[in-house]
Amino acid sequence: MRITVSSVFLTILLAVSGGQAANVFGQPGLAEPKPTNAVEGLIAAFDSFPIVALGELHWCLNEHEFIAALVKHPSFAEKVNDIVVEFGNAKYQPIMDRYIAGETVARTELRQVWRNTTQTSMPWDVPIYEKFFATVRAVNQRLPRQKRLRVLLGDPPIDWDAIKSRADLKPSMFDRDGHFVEVVEREVINKKRKALLISGNAHLRRCCLAGPLGVTARVEKTHPGTVFVALPHQGFQERNEELEARLASWPTLGLALVKDTWLGNLSPDLITPAGRMRTSPDGPWVPAPSPFKGMKIQDVTDAYLYLGPKASLRYDSIPPEAHRDEAYQRELERRRQVSGMAPAPAPRRP
Repeated sequence: MRITVSSVFLTILLAVSGGQAANVFGQPGLAEPKPTNAVEGLIAAFDSFPIVALGELHWCLNEHEFIAALVKHPSFAEKVNDIVVEFGNAKYQPIMDRYIAGETVARTELRQVWRNTTQTSMPWDVPIYEKFFATVRAVNQRLPRQKRLRVLLGDPPIDWDAIKSRADLKPSMFDRDGHFVEVVEREVINKKRKALLISGNAHLRRCCLAGPLGVTARVEKTHPGTVFVALPHQGFQERNEELEARLASWPTLGLALVKDTWLGNLSPDLITPAGRMRTSPDGPWVPAPSPFKGMKIQDVTDAYLYLGPKASLRYDSIPPEAHRDEAYQRELERRRQVSGMAPAPAPRRP
């Protein structure tokens, strides 16, 4: 049965990548999405694309449980070489390489990876990110050396110890998407490897008619047709009760292509909450304007990942010991003062 499901997904995938406008049965009009097993579906995507971009719901336990199942699947390491993540400072790539390879690395050394990023709050102190690195390390211990996965850290290699004043800051230090793309091009595309990208939805969606290009759009601008995008379900905003009922038959951890389906023809605003912005440095956080005018969901993603109903999504939180670490808190405040960056609000619950 697993072979059959995977084959069905590949048939649909090839139809989409070929740009056919018909639905999965060759009929005109809007089709019903055809979900398949999400783990097998994403792995199958690597048969047609060297890069699979998985949007992350920050702090979401459901999605990280899915990611763990994906990485642990026997076929994953057969098809994938690298995992590029948002939640790690590239300055510490040598530390990550040693840790993922199974060497002994002190936790105080390892946590520099997620504590010293461009973010001046604590988004990556949430335990699921450390657990992700531990999961890949454990998987590698069961693999032959030539099949072992590499985790690539996508956040710019900022060195906070060298930043003493505002004059020490450079725009490139905070070009997060730009650096992420550099890593993908240098370590994945140029070396003809295959990679799973994990980053927030806003970075990986195919976007936008307004605003700067994100990771996926930048990669595809110079390497068209290389990226397959999957974004996770987090509700349908004000239409959630109506539209989520149409997903009731989907398996939890289901994945479906969206092109020429009723789901693909919805507005992206329904599945992507508006970002937040400040109109002044000390002003309140307010919804940012939508970048999706005239666009459809099928314009921003290839597939839709169903983790379960919105009400079933669970979230991790920053552990108390991070808040109690006085030296760490003083350093975060220093970084905010030097950079002028206010603490970002915690990820919103959908």
